[in-house]
Amino acid sequence: MRKRLIAATAAAALLLSLTACSQPDEQPEPSAGQDTQALVSAYLEQVDQEYAYQIAETLAYDPAYLSNELGWRTAGSDAEHAAADYIAAEMESIGLTVEKVPVTVDKWQFNDASLTIADTDIQIMPASYATNGTDADGITAQLVDVGTGTAAEYEGVDVDGKIALVGVDQWNVAWIDQYMNEAALHGASAIVTYDVGGYATYSDDMINMQDVCSKDVIPCVSISKNQYLQLAEALAAGHDTATLMVDNVMEPDQGTSYNVVGTLKGRSSEQQILVAGHYDVYFNGFQDDSCAIGLVLAMAKAMVDSGYQPENDIRFIAHGSEEWGASGTQFDWTTGAWEMINTAHPEWAGKTIALLNFELPAFYDGMEEGQISCVPEFSTLTQSFVEESGLLTQPVNNVYPGGISGQSVDTNTMEDGVSYRASGVPYFINIPGTQDGEEGWIQQRYHTAADDRDTYSADVMHTNLNTFGTLAIYLDQTPALELDLTATCDDLAEALDADLVAAAGGDGEAYTTALETLRTVADEWNQEIAAVNNRYQQALSEGASQEDLDAIRAEGRALNAKTLEAFRFVQDHFIGIASTSTILIKHQAYQENIALISGVVDALEQGVLGNEEGTGALDLAWMINGGTEYGYYNFSLETNARSKEALLEDSNPGNLFWGTGKGSILAETYPATMSLLAKSMEEAPSFDEEIALYNDALTQQQQLLAQQVAEETAAMGELTQLLQA
Repeated sequence: MRKRLIAATAAAALLLSLTACSQPDEQPEPSAGQDTQALVSAYLEQVDQEYAYQIAETLAYDPAYLSNELGWRTAGSDAEHAAADYIAAEMESIGLTVEKVPVTVDKWQFNDASLTIADTDIQIMPASYATNGTDADGITAQLVDVGTGTAAEYEGVDVDGKIALVGVDQWNVAWIDQYMNEAALHGASAIVTYDVGGYATYSDDMINMQDVCSKDVIPCVSISKNQYLQLAEALAAGHDTATLMVDNVMEPDQGTSYNVVGTLKGRSSEQQILVAGHYDVYFNGFQDDSCAIGLVLAMAKAMVDSGYQPENDIRFIAHGSEEWGASGTQFDWTTGAWEMINTAHPEWAGKTIALLNFELPAFYDGMEEGQISCVPEFSTLTQSFVEESGLLTQPVNNVYPGGISGQSVDTNTMEDGVSYRASGVPYFINIPGTQDGEEGWIQQRYHTAADDRDTYSADVMHTNLNTFGTLAIYLDQTPALELDLTATCDDLAEALDADLVAAAGGDGEAYTTALETLRTVADEWNQEIAAVNNRYQQALSEGASQEDLDAIRAEGRALNAKTLEAFRFVQDHFIGIASTSTILIKHQAYQENIALISGVVDALEQGVLGNEEGTGALDLAWMINGGTEYGYYNFSLETNARSKEALLEDSNPGNLFWGTGKGSILAETYPATMSLLAKSMEEAPSFDEEIALYNDALTQQQQLLAQQVAEETAAMGELTQLLQA
């Protein structure tokens, strides 16, 4: 910790020196020694949140950039292409060098849909998932209400060749893929869903939409709860003949999505900073993510209008195909960004010192303090930027009364940053105001028509423009990147459960020894970073020549290249993903399974399947394998198998994208859990067979834990050598 504080202090000294090297009223020639405070002040004077709003409103509501009356601008669609042209034109008008970078995605264009009931005046426009549509005549068949659509609900119900009507809860019960695959398993020709809980809680008029995380099997659409009540009334009156028409264009591997890039050229193009958001939307997508494109363009405009000459190239990017872009995988979002950094520009991974990504950047969630989210290795930089640099302004109109916090928040997998991080690009993202549970954005407004202009906070948008624009300048003006690998060491240390590893036969002592050595070297690396930045600020204070300043910057770039290489190494060898949502150290997945399976066995030995404390066998079993077992309780074997196939590399090779190489080998507990469910209705059942199955899985996971810990121990040695080379 001491060395991390030294690095932060060095950065603060650098910025203070930069602010002292010229007076604000001077107009120096662009150089590495510009007055950072003056540069920031000039930028802040040009920030225009109203311009950001105008961009967002155009993208969200102009029908020229939407596919139908519900909205929609999806992967490779005509609407996405039209919006790309609009964004490119705006970037050109700002004065950026513009390129539309094509990437291949699964095309999905939702044009229209209708659901009518014979002998009634009911005519509904459902929202379509990323599944195949119908022909122009649609599907005319009996509409069958299947309740909540679980396997048990289909018992004794004939849906073969019919349209299933299902109430779904994707927050608490299962994702849409399981509902859809269960309906298809029983022969349904299509499925019409509505929310009974979880999402779309803003009102009963809301329709919700999500990615499907599945192969394309049958037409799958969504309606509101109030629309369902209309249908239920018609069914009760004996009117059950429905016609569902869905005009969807689905072309796997045949779509082109454009990532629109506007570049503000730096004095050197050896490094770059990326500033990004995505422009594909469900419904009108005002906050998610049209406002982000408004912010990206407004930041670019303020920099250009202020005359800012960056040291490094700054690329402003509007990514396509973030919400969905690939069929048949549970990693089907952030496809445009993944293709950008892996196919179109893989060389960016070694030269991008930071990505600043944005989601919902103009929504106020009632937080006392604003916060910055970042990869753990940027936590020290964030703290020094907020608390030491003296550059950060207060939130506009006191929208966050406590100011901006220096304590950062870790990133997650729910936005484009996860694709860049997996490829070795460290990043920041605004906190998008989604933390308040049932009262918050995600459950109420996320992917519904309630994501509208009424949610706009000019103060939050303005604050984010100020904060992240200043952060971009801070990063650009600092020669050696403060990417603190002791934070990696902290995560590795916290991840190790020494008792579980020892019980598994793993060598926790070797892990700890390797980690101590790595931490020492990471501390030394921080010292080298600080030394370069200190020499740079000293040179500035002494009025060094441009040639001397550039020489120190060249040293910084050399350090940065190795720092980024080390960060990529960390992602490849240590960072895992449980299911598709939780970022962790890879061996933690096995530790968590071991703890859960042991708990299940203990509960079974006491004969407890469930209790109020949540420690019964069935209370714990669904959490095995990162929560992927949750569908086991409600859906059939075949449906669960399809979900698992879309999650794993051995059953879905080459189709995991940012999840590739990040998963663990799952515990083979399915038979035991299913057997427990079958026995849950029996009186005084024996659990000997299930205990044996769980113990077999426990042994398997212990062996994998020991192996993974050994691999991470060896990787720590390799990373140490990399930093010392």
